[in-house]
Amino acid sequence: MKNYTIRKIITSATFPLKNDAVIAWSEQLSDTFKAQLVLYGSVDADPNPYMALYGKENNNLLKSAMSRLQDLGNSLHRAHSVKYLMESGKHWRNLVKQMRYEHTDLLVAGMPSLGDTTPGKLSVLMYNSPCPVLFVREGMLPAIPKKILVPVRLKDGLEQKLPAVAAWAKACGATVCLSAFAADDASAREKLRLYHLAEKMTNTLRASGIAVETETAHGFHFGTTMINRAEQLGVDLIGIAVEPTNFVLRLFTKMVGPYFLQHSSVPVLSVPMLQTLPEPANGVQQLSAQQENDGRQVTMAPEMMI
Repeated sequence: MKNYTIRKIITSATFPLKNDAVIAWSEQLSDTFKAQLVLYGSVDADPNPYMALYGKENNNLLKSAMSRLQDLGNSLHRAHSVKYLMESGKHWRNLVKQMRYEHTDLLVAGMPSLGDTTPGKLSVLMYNSPCPVLFVREGMLPAIPKKILVPVRLKDGLEQKLPAVAAWAKACGATVCLSAFAADDASAREKLRLYHLAEKMTNTLRASGIAVETETAHGFHFGTTMINRAEQLGVDLIGIAVEPTNFVLRLFTKMVGPYFLQHSSVPVLSVPMLQTLPEPANGVQQLSAQQENDGRQVTMAPEMMI
């Protein structure tokens, strides 16, 4: 099993929308994992790249937004360390490129209200993020998870999901519950392969000193079955795998990832199986030099052209 550690967490703070749950969870996780917290903000500005860099009005917008971001960061006394990143342009690809540039290990993002449709931006972040994403909903109080539900399916990239799950379990002292899902119409051969896979995962996790519980779940719909099992088992976190390469194809079908965001009553940890977006250019410009004050760094980045 490959090693996975959380050293840098990025959180997108959206003003004037509510950020309470996202920020509270980010602060808690920064303290738990002793990780740097990157507070990321963006503002709508002139699409002209020259004006975005040198226009007085745009610069004032960036500075005002950065000031609010710093005020927010200064109120986070439990965060291990805080860095600020502000740029013009609110396209979701900007955030993903900055995540790659910063080599972040975890993104903390919001979830829709229970039962509401998942916004498109959250869906594309889930399927295109270069690192795991923790989705939390307003009202979810930050708490160290003590039981993590990990759905097991044959087609999931389970070997890539295990390191992230193991890192959370170790840092939080949590028990991992592996729930092997078999569709009602699954063949005996498929079920046997599934049980062997769950057994292999159990042995891998226990060899790392992690407490593991295993069970089997049957149903017609994977998402519905797992949401029901999460409620019945009383878990604090659900860890799922997503396949970025299938995102465009699944626009025309039913993506299971957003289903978890819409219906889960606990936070959802989404682990991407592959990375599909290119790395950003090495010479990414910055509007002002980094400043450090009491472990807090400030970076102003220009709009990133897509």
